[in-house]
Amino acid sequence: MSDKKRKNRLIVGISLLTVLALAVVTAVWLFLPRTPSEQLPLDERFQNWNLAVDGLVDRPLNLSVSDLLSMPSNAVNSSLYCVGGGTGYPVENGTWEGVKLKLILEKAGVQPNAIKVAFYAPDGFSTDLTIQDAQREDVIVAYKKDGEFLKDESGNPDFRLVVPGKWGYKWIRGLNHIELVDYDFKGFYEGRGYSDEADIE
Repeated sequence: MSDKKRKNRLIVGISLLTVLALAVVTAVWLFLPRTPSEQLPLDERFQNWNLAVDGLVDRPLNLSVSDLLSMPSNAVNSSLYCVGGGTGYPVENGTWEGVKLKLILEKAGVQPNAIKVAFYAPDGFSTDLTIQDAQREDVIVAYKKDGEFLKDESGNPDFRLVVPGKWGYKWIRGLNHIELVDYDFKGFYEGRGYSDEADIE
């Protein structure tokens, strides 16, 4: 048998083995028992996420996803405006659903000397609201937009502070820590000269 024929047979054999191996792997994958991630309870998929509420509060909280979902929900129809996008056009519209920040603060028990609420995300971003703004009825910690759960690119919770009438840098994403303080805290952009009130005119 010539070298060329041997080479051709070897190539054909390797190809057949590759196809067979792929078929076996596919069959195993198809028939293995599994639960689609979208059918898992939310707290199982997001079990490593929690929202800490501390600082000047009577009862520090460590809220899981299921804790927030068990609290009364509130829907807010609002647009998000980015400072860089000008005042004329919103960069994001929708109906946001979540828990009133006021309710979370009441659950924690705000101490009388607290004057500001600081908000933090894992990436180092932060922002702030006065106690008065934080207790507005339309300010929520949102976990849904237009009926869909908010998630980041990795599928983790992307809970967002929704503050109608304020510029987008107040709408912190990936919120995981709320701290009540007795001083004039300034967030990431606020500390760099952006308006602390952030009111859209």
